[in-house]
Amino acid sequence: MSYLGNSPATGENNSFKILDDLTSYTLTFDGSSASVVSLADDTITQLTHRFVTGQRVTYTHGGGTAIGGLTSGSVYYIVKNDQNSIKLAPTYADAIAATNLINFTALGTGTSHTLNVAFDGINTKFVVTYDNGTKAQMTRAAQLQISINGVIQQPQDTSSPTNGFGFDLDSVIVFSTPPVNTDVFWGNLVANNFPTFDIADNTVDSFTGNGSAVSFTLSKSPANNQNVLVTLDGVVQYPSDNYTIRAYSISENVLTFTGAPGNGVSIQARHIGFAGATSSAVTGFYGRTGNVGLTTGDHISVGSISTVGNVNSTGIGTFASLVVNGNATLGIVTATSFNGSGSGLTGVSTNFVSAIGIQSGGSSIGVGITQLNFIGVGNTFAVRGTTVDISITSGAGSTIFLSTPTGLSTTSEIGINTTGLPSSLTGIGNSFQGLYISNGMVIMDNTLNGSHYIGTNYNGLMAGPVTVNGSLSIDGVWVVV
Repeated sequence: MSYLGNSPATGENNSFKILDDLTSYTLTFDGSSASVVSLADDTITQLTHRFVTGQRVTYTHGGGTAIGGLTSGSVYYIVKNDQNSIKLAPTYADAIAATNLINFTALGTGTSHTLNVAFDGINTKFVVTYDNGTKAQMTRAAQLQISINGVIQQPQDTSSPTNGFGFDLDSVIVFSTPPVNTDVFWGNLVANNFPTFDIADNTVDSFTGNGSAVSFTLSKSPANNQNVLVTLDGVVQYPSDNYTIRAYSISENVLTFTGAPGNGVSIQARHIGFAGATSSAVTGFYGRTGNVGLTTGDHISVGSISTVGNVNSTGIGTFASLVVNGNATLGIVTATSFNGSGSGLTGVSTNFVSAIGIQSGGSSIGVGITQLNFIGVGNTFAVRGTTVDISITSGAGSTIFLSTPTGLSTTSEIGINTTGLPSSLTGIGNSFQGLYISNGMVIMDNTLNGSHYIGTNYNGLMAGPVTVNGSLSIDGVWVVV
């Protein structure tokens, strides 16, 4: 709302308004029109009229002929039929009791028939308006400042004030003493009253028609007809406006239909004020208003994210540092470091520091391997940037090769594939494929099978008992030990 001394900056600027003159208000209407004067219902129709039940008014035919049942220049008392139509009674008591109402027997002639309500020493109730007919929205008398003959009137929050003035529903002011036609009036609206239209205001009121009731009390007061969506058995109804009477109208928190909904008809009134945030004035989020959520097309940039629940990611995550202490279902993750217990990590091992591929000769070894296990104890590992130097301790976990003071021994038989060794191992000029020294060969505790030879200028050594099965041709030097 607005405050004294501050100009309204946002929202609907309907505060600090000078009130329309209440000393005299005249409604001019077409007394010859059947759409205005209803002989069947004995009503006079005027959209959002400014009359109150019990007001004394003076009727004139405006130079035409009077409506049947009325006399030009006579006084009558208003019966408010609804927001858009009135009936007339011959006395105040009849108007309050809505009995013995005037029966319209014929249309009049002329388009300037009038009903005038004024400060006449009788009337105490008047509809408060500004800008030539806009009703003031009030919930407290102090929202108005009223002067009679230059004297500020005391506001009272009651419809039966003992001094000054009070107020009633539908923007009605009630004077404690009926003002007279010589009184000078002025007034202003300090602050208009409007609903907040926050999320909690979007409620639904439900009723059931009985074939006779036309008015139903809503759970809250909407700003106008356009802020309530009304349906009868699911069929949307048209609201009345300042120019056309349609299915319904709203006054304060009262929903009034132009015709009574049928017996058993389901009535729903949906308050459709803007659903904004409950704590601040959020006007949009990624181009969307109201209650919104993130979609797959949204991209967010934040500082820190803390969660005690689960994190599900099917895309690629890039982090400077990823700490996982809960459950995380991950797709592809790129990070400088990973920390945390990570008991629920999917796709990676727990307590890891890197992810590597294992190859031999350009071919991958295994699929989905996440660990390398080095058998034994005493092995050492040194991390140098993205490289890990691995040192395997002699005999660590193996029973084949053993460390001895004289060199290397073995507990199992070993050999060298002798079908495809290069010439540097076979010895040039020799047919025997074994262990050769320089340009010769050494045979220890062996058996020669087949045909062999030692070429010219080459030497051979045979140690231990050697059995020759086949033939041995010697063109060089052969030594048997």
